[in-house]
Amino acid sequence: MQVNPLFLFICKVFLFLPLCYWSWYYLAEQGTFLTVFFTKPLLQTIYPELIADVQQSGHLIEVVANVIVPMQNVPQGTYAELPVLVKPLKYSYSLPLTLALILASPIKPAKTLSCIIISILIFIMIQIWGVSFESLKTLYFQAPPEVLLRYSPSVLETNVIALCYQLGYLMFPSVTPIIIWVLFYQEYILQLTSIIGNKRIGKKRKK
Repeated sequence: MQVNPLFLFICKVFLFLPLCYWSWYYLAEQGTFLTVFFTKPLLQTIYPELIADVQQSGHLIEVVANVIVPMQNVPQGTYAELPVLVKPLKYSYSLPLTLALILASPIKPAKTLSCIIISILIFIMIQIWGVSFESLKTLYFQAPPEVLLRYSPSVLETNVIALCYQLGYLMFPSVTPIIIWVLFYQEYILQLTSIIGNKRIGKKRKK
């Protein structure tokens, strides 16, 4: 009895998923380190007066903002720091699925390794995107307005921040695994579809 190749592929994906999720979570601090390494200079370059620091705290990232605390009889106020905690893992939760799809596809050591590395780098970039725009969203939309008197973004800027945050939180993690898999394994996908199509044609002829 010949096994359906699509069914076999799905079974392999589910077999690899637990290992991929464990590896993703176990190595999360290393991924967070890379995210902080690139997010810090990026935010401090774009918002040099607003962003004081970007720090790692285990699996979390703390974006520290310079704010003004208004006080009576102090016209210029006093400077303070407002920490914003961000969970970068929520932007890469679909990385294990991506790795499982790659490992369940035909193994060619060089191609498989390169696909895994590229996938990890793509999700690091998604984490950088998500952490950056979530921290800005929190500062501009949720922080008390009086602490950001020196930083009044335009309507266009706030709309762009809100849109980019939604893209990073809702869109990118959801569609990236399928996009990566389709781009790197087009021949295998065509092979699967052709085998399934031929089987259906054969069943119709028998009828």
